[in-house]
Amino acid sequence: MNKKQQRLIAQFYASLDETTTSELTSEQQKSIERAIIATGLGSNNKVDIRKSISIFNKRYFFVFLLGRDFRQQLRNESPFAVFIMTLLIALGVLSLFSLAVVTLYLIKSALGIDIFPNFSFGIWDWFKELIHIA
Repeated sequence: MNKKQQRLIAQFYASLDETTTSELTSEQQKSIERAIIATGLGSNNKVDIRKSISIFNKRYFFVFLLGRDFRQQLRNESPFAVFIMTLLIALGVLSLFSLAVVTLYLIKSALGIDIFPNFSFGIWDWFKELIHIA
């Protein structure tokens, strides 16, 4: 048992009532300690930041973990769910890219920059009509 696990087990016993702790048999204590270590209640992550903030008599928790995934069981995700998630991410990225291009085009048009003489996509005219700019 490493120091981190020992500290975690000590914190666990410190949080229990003294009467409850004294009533545990050595076999029960060993079982509890094995369960704490097995369930990974102690974090093995390189970065483990856990903070709580009280705002208006309510507590909010912030947890940031960064490290390798040591879990033995992999999540079973259906191929359909993976496909839908990939599709949604791709559509989101494409939408953000398109919005950025249109925004840059509108800024260019508002500044009066004419890249191709006598050619317009009509987006600037539509936008001016939409917000009633003369």
